[in-house]
Formats: sequence, structure tokens, C-alpha cells
Amino acid sequence: MKHRTTLQSLIIFGCFLFSSLWPAGSVGQQQQMKVTRRMVKANVIAPELYADKLSLKITLMNLPGATIPASYWEVEFQLFFVPEHDLAQNIKDINNAGKGQELRPEYFPTRILLATGKFNKHSLSTLKERAFLRQGIVFRDKIPPEQQTTFSSLLSFYSVKIFDGKLKKDIYGSNVFMVTPFVSDANDDNRLLPRSDLFLNFFVADDGALYRSNTRAASESTEWKPN
Repeated sequence: MKHRTTLQSLIIFGCFLFSSLWPAGSVGQQQQMKVTRRMVKANVIAPELYADKLSLKITLMNLPGATIPASYWEVEFQLFFVPEHDLAQNIKDINNAGKGQELRPEYFPTRILLATGKFNKHSLSTLKERAFLRQGIVFRDKIPPEQQTTFSSLLSFYSVKIFDGKLKKDIYGSNVFMVTPFVSDANDDNRLLPRSDLFLNFFVADDGALYRSNTRAASESTEWKPN
């Protein structure tokens, strides 16, 4: 699969996030980090940044043998919330234990399950047919008020199996995407909005290599453009 290893991805995210959440400094000093042009304080209760409900769209952007009847696509997924105050320690423990190559939900003991599911698709000719949508995932009401803080995380675990009838090969992948509960307003860099839509996108190249993305744009395209 063409992406960084799981722990590398989380460490990069963590270095960006945790260097601002827990930097060296005076005891009791409230920390903050810059998101676009806005300074956002860490560990601040912010229910306004939590959507009532989430949607998850999973898309197979491209498959060489999409029109061949023998081709199929199977996915299992789990969506979790991990509290901000636990995430840094979780990643540190994972790193110290040498378990970063294949992250598992149980490595995050205080996780809250938001959604789980699986599907199998055999009709893959069009992009619409290669898309799965789960709507109405209850979010804010499942999270204790004291855990609705600025930099908690949503973790989307997935396992995917694809058989390409043209390439005549099985293609496998499993990993996790991590995002914050908020996004920046596309029209105002100083404003944050609740994240309501999540994406898991997969692209099979002509040589059978599997690429992945979690952007909205990729979910609407059949062309691979790195994030």
C-alpha cells in the first residue's frame, strides 16, 4: 500500500498536535496551537466543534478490472472517538511497545465506538457503484461533556480486500485514519466548524498498487492526486 507506515503517520500527526498540547513551559500555563490563522487552545471544552451526527463515505476510486464481473470489493470498518487527554499517552505506549506497524483499536483503551460495519460489492462499473455511504452516525450525544475538547480525535480503522478480475490478483490493505472533530471554514480561515463528513478512499493502480486518501475531493474523483 502506497502510504507511510501507520505509526509514522500517527507520529507525524502527533508531532504536529502534541508539540502544542504538551510543550515545555511553565506549570499551569495553558497551551495553544495555530490552526490556519486561528489560535486554538488545547484541552478546552468546545461542544460547538462537535457535530450532532457524522457520515462516512467509503469509495473505491479506481479499479483496472472494474467492469469485469469477477471483480469484487470487501470492506470492514470501525469508527472510534479517543479523548484528547489519553491520545498522547496511547501513542507513546504503542511506540515503546513496538506495536506501531499494525495499530488496533484495543491500543486505545478509552475509545468510544461510534460505528462499525462491513459490505461486499460486486457491481463496480461506475464511481457511484463503487461508493458506500453510512449516514446518521450519532456523535456528540455519545461523548461525555467533559471529553468534548478541542483536540480529541476520530479514528477510522479499516480492512479492505479487493479482487481485480483484469489483473487476476487479490489486493489487501488495513490501517487507520486520524482526524480532529473540527475543520477550518473554507471561506474564513479564522473560523472553525464541526466536522460532519468522513472519507475513506482507495485507488488501485494498473500495477495493482493500492493508494489511500481521506479527502472529500478524492471521493469524487477517479484520478489519483496525492493528498
